[in-house]
Amino acid sequence: MRIKTIQKESGTYLRLPEDFRKAEELELFMLRDGYYLLSLPLGAAKKSEERKAPEPESKARAPEPIVAEDARGLTQSENRVLEKLASIRFEKRTSASIKEEFSRQEKEALFSLEKKGAVTFIKSKKYPEGVYNIQNDFYPAPKKDAGPEKSASDLERQLFRDGYIILQDSNAAQRLSEVLQKQKNAITGVKGFDGKYYVVTRAHMERVRRVLARWRGEYVDPRALGAKFGIHPDAVKAVLKILAEGGEYTEKGEVFIKVE
Repeated sequence: MRIKTIQKESGTYLRLPEDFRKAEELELFMLRDGYYLLSLPLGAAKKSEERKAPEPESKARAPEPIVAEDARGLTQSENRVLEKLASIRFEKRTSASIKEEFSRQEKEALFSLEKKGAVTFIKSKKYPEGVYNIQNDFYPAPKKDAGPEKSASDLERQLFRDGYIILQDSNAAQRLSEVLQKQKNAITGVKGFDGKYYVVTRAHMERVRRVLARWRGEYVDPRALGAKFGIHPDAVKAVLKILAEGGEYTEKGEVFIKVE
């Protein structure tokens, strides 16, 4: 429905539908740039509906506002909630934590993400209260650094210094591969489903394997394991990605499950 504005010196006005005229307050929500949703306060809207006589079924209803979605079928608000959820440690994503830290609109977006299959709520012996898990295909991509491009020798030094390296750029992965041709027995790597390249040294692989053997949990969460044993979560994740490619583990969102 298109409504003309009324221009006056004191401001711009709209002629509101009958339902809004008797309300003392209204709620205005920003859906995205240039799109807003105007509604009665929740309590007032409910009372208004109770007072209204039921409409004949043949009467056409006003169209619902259109909210833009990205290629994955997610709205801008849903993507913001995914980023916020990803910033919280996995074991802290309980219902109690969400209730405390998320606004009403964010909780609604989280519920919508569950219906779309982007987020699941899982329970286990380790997480009896349940935690929210982001599915792989919907996990927010990390923001790329705008730093200078590293040379192949810089990448090689980083790999053998840290024991692992994770690359997002295929060109960087190709440069590193070329300088490692003579050291194939000393390194191993894989391209993950997330499009990143995970490369680790054999020595680092064995180190993380020993730590994994001491882990007593139904799920392997790289951040929880890394915090317990003093290893960077990415160093654990890189090894688990390679082990998952070999069939030893199954990747489930942000956690890994050992294949028995």
